[in-house]
Amino acid sequence: LVDAGYKVGRVEQTETPAMLAERKKATPKGKKKPQVMSREVCSIMSRGTRTFCYLEDTSLLERGEASTGPLVAIKENLASKDGRKGGDSMEIDGMEDAGTEVVFEYGVTIVDAITGVVTLGQFDDDVLRSRLQTLLATFGPSEVLYEGGQNGSSKTLLPFLRSTCPAGTIFEDVKPSERFPKSTAVDSGVRKTLERGGNAGVKPWDPKETLQELHRRGYYPRSSRKKFDENADPTEAIRRWPEILRTCVEGKAILAISSFGAALYYLQRSLIDADILSLGIVKPYAPPNTSMEMTSSAGADASSSPANKLRDMYTEESRTMEGLDLMEEQQKQPGVVNLGTSTMDLSAGYAAEASCDHLALDGRTLSNLEILHSMSSGSDQGSLLSKIDATQSPHGSRLLRAWLLRPMFIKAEIDRRADAVEELAGGSAAVAMAEARVLLKKTGDIERLLSRVHSMGGGGRRGGKEADDGARQAAAAHPDERAIHYEGDMHTRRKVNDFSKLLYGLRAAAEIPDLFENADIRSPMLAKMVRYTSDDGCFPSDMREKLDWFFDNFDLEAAAKGQFEPARGMDEEYDAACDAIEDTKRELEAYKEEMCSNGELSPRQTARSTWKYVNTKEDSKEKYLIMLPVSVSVPDDFQVKGKRGKGAKQENKYSTPVVEELVQRLEEAIDVKNEGKAAGMKLVFARFDSMRSTWMAVAHVTAMLDALGSMAEVAVRPGFSRPLIMDCPPSAKPGVEIVQGRHPCVDLTHSGSDFIPNDLILGGNFQSEDNTRNVGDGAGVLLLSGPNMGGKSTLLRQTCLITILAQMGSYVPAERCALTPVDRIFTRLGASDRILCGQSTFFVELAETAAAVRGATRRSLVIMDELGRGTSTFDGTAIASATVKHLVERNGCLTLFATHYHSLLEDWKNEPTIKLGHMECIVEDDEEDGSERRNNITFLYTLGDGPCPKSFGVNVARLAGLPDDVLQRAKRVSSLFEAEMNGEAKRRKIIPSTAEKSVDGIFKLLGNAVDSDGVKRIWASLQ
Repeated sequence: LVDAGYKVGRVEQTETPAMLAERKKATPKGKKKPQVMSREVCSIMSRGTRTFCYLEDTSLLERGEASTGPLVAIKENLASKDGRKGGDSMEIDGMEDAGTEVVFEYGVTIVDAITGVVTLGQFDDDVLRSRLQTLLATFGPSEVLYEGGQNGSSKTLLPFLRSTCPAGTIFEDVKPSERFPKSTAVDSGVRKTLERGGNAGVKPWDPKETLQELHRRGYYPRSSRKKFDENADPTEAIRRWPEILRTCVEGKAILAISSFGAALYYLQRSLIDADILSLGIVKPYAPPNTSMEMTSSAGADASSSPANKLRDMYTEESRTMEGLDLMEEQQKQPGVVNLGTSTMDLSAGYAAEASCDHLALDGRTLSNLEILHSMSSGSDQGSLLSKIDATQSPHGSRLLRAWLLRPMFIKAEIDRRADAVEELAGGSAAVAMAEARVLLKKTGDIERLLSRVHSMGGGGRRGGKEADDGARQAAAAHPDERAIHYEGDMHTRRKVNDFSKLLYGLRAAAEIPDLFENADIRSPMLAKMVRYTSDDGCFPSDMREKLDWFFDNFDLEAAAKGQFEPARGMDEEYDAACDAIEDTKRELEAYKEEMCSNGELSPRQTARSTWKYVNTKEDSKEKYLIMLPVSVSVPDDFQVKGKRGKGAKQENKYSTPVVEELVQRLEEAIDVKNEGKAAGMKLVFARFDSMRSTWMAVAHVTAMLDALGSMAEVAVRPGFSRPLIMDCPPSAKPGVEIVQGRHPCVDLTHSGSDFIPNDLILGGNFQSEDNTRNVGDGAGVLLLSGPNMGGKSTLLRQTCLITILAQMGSYVPAERCALTPVDRIFTRLGASDRILCGQSTFFVELAETAAAVRGATRRSLVIMDELGRGTSTFDGTAIASATVKHLVERNGCLTLFATHYHSLLEDWKNEPTIKLGHMECIVEDDEEDGSERRNNITFLYTLGDGPCPKSFGVNVARLAGLPDDVLQRAKRVSSLFEAEMNGEAKRRKIIPSTAEKSVDGIFKLLGNAVDSDGVKRIWASLQ
């Protein structure tokens, strides 16, 4: 049902028949007594809030068949034309003039319910919402929250989301004011805790109310022991909150907090808020560098900007995720700078290069290059990620994906990762890695299982000693705490199964360093990754000792049967209750001995030999009654509670004040013990969860090792080689050289033949393979022509994909590859409109072009395919020519520019910074005999020098199946057009407007004085 797009509520019975009977008794006279046992909604599952807890079947998730995209909350603000932030109800005027100027400002919150990770971000955006598109392409949400109502998000946001998000994404309209659902709990105090806002309602997008609610529910520990006052400043007492959230509050990232408020409201409605937020995992998000960033982070204004603060933290977080913190410290410190050169001098441009730390890939590039998803199927099959992902664990796969989305830029960092990949692809490290991959497969999804254990251990509902009153009240009020689970045995087995997977997965991970102990490892990065922390490595040294405690004290088989009891030392209250039970039993025996010895019972020997306690089981009623024969005389304080037998064989059951007092103490201790026993597994899970930092360290290092192992698997494939990453000082030209390069995702041509590799040299000064001569002419722009379907787009795309793989630290599909690192890839490919957003195909085309000409630097790579096709030939040619001129003279970037405008090729054929190339083909023409037999075109898919004389569109139209009569007419008209453009036409049309001008001209020329030359010119034009 969830996969079909429905929300599913889980309702549990929260009252037993006995509890209902007690409630009936307590009902005042005159009021209607309850007749139905209480039931409450315990959780609401949707695509974005599905946690895959022990109540669900996780087999779909483990097979990768379940939708697992995160929940994304988006707060949108519009900017007025003078740059000031406008109200939410503003309309955008003059969008066609906006270019890449700031038009929107966004606050975003991404909640991954499966792993419990919350991500916050705030950023400006352009008219195409390029950065928001990048975010959606990166995270692939399954559910999106946006602000509804008259003053909510702009009218174009929802159409944009529908056209950008993956198929099946759910869109939820959260109004500025909402009513929180009423609780059906019996206790009024519980209802008050669960319900939010009361009659006043809830304002999900209000930042102040959001902070007050975070304090009220106590998800994060307060730095002050004082009880939170609703009238107090909500920005106080947050020192112990997660650093990213605290930075947003202190830096006044209002939009980010607003989006977090909407996500919080939605999680509360779904009753999973505590499970997720109590993990305390809050990460930053910042979009790739774009031309909208106009100041360096060194500036005072920039450093105080919430967006720039988040970017700095995101950079630091990313370096940790990428394993760059394992490498030597670099002198440079990344900053936020403008990477465009339109208004910057060269020195500023070089400063921008020095502060860049990664290759930026925006949403259009991710889509156009099919990096994450195939455009034909919409799935990941056929994408670049699917071709390089040979990871063995889900968390390793997620990390490899993150590396692919953020390739490195600094040569030393690229080389260090490539060094590690090279070692894992050959030598003794490769042998160890082959064995390690078997263990990595056994680790499972450590990150997800840690989140589940946190929830099973009580998570945010534990309400421990450090929890404030709000957290304890919320913990006790959650409906699951009152739920009567009649499938308890099945739930217990599932909990133990999840915990067992995690324990054995971590035990397998703990064996990995031993495999590399004798391997000869030269890469400092890899060496650190496979050692224990005691040897200056990454694997926690004490992880085995910690794991052994759980294997020794947690009987997995007994626990799965519900027979687990907490071990001594696990729970002080449980231990004290067990001690109290034993002490009380000893006191009962001592009381027996005392009474049989002091002469109060007679005959004494009979009393001693026949005294016995009955009802001694823990679940017995009237415990420890004293059984004595009727012949034994007893003191007056012995009260008869029952009799058995008759006559001389009669036995009486007695109770005394001393025994009653001891039994009361015993029953209290038994109650505490039973509570501890019932929570025994929860205590184990909670203890395990308290060591989460250790397990997360294991998850991170195994993910990195798994990702590197996957890249090593790619490296050993036939036809792959390690690229040479070259320095590019200010005096050098950026460049790329690819010898026999192939598209990594295309194995065959459309006709079924093997893929045909190509050579490409752009910019730079490259040496031949034998280092005896320079190759290439230093031209940084390739104007590429050729027939449709001839392979132009494939060549453009494969150049970008090879660059991405190289800067990721991977091997590439080429015999040889050398390049200078690229700071950003701009793509202008395909034709699509956003008609619901009021943006035509041509507008989208030019807006993408504007992003490139404004943002590209000399270190960027730009690919443009058939720019100008959305308008007239003359306008299109003019725009294409002007764009090429700007890219050559102002940006100075590496460019591959595919076009069918042959006049453009003619204009630039003598420019030394531009080279002409074409995709070769063979065409059999039929013009010699004038017959109507079919032409044949054979695509060679090889890059040749110089321009292509024609585009052969009619030939491709034949392949597409157009009727012959249409094709023949098209060919004749095409020949006439071509002759006219080349000045070779025998006839010219005279349209009415030109005829009238000709007539006026003749009258003027044949007036008083005849201009014979003028008449000749008119006559010639009329011919």
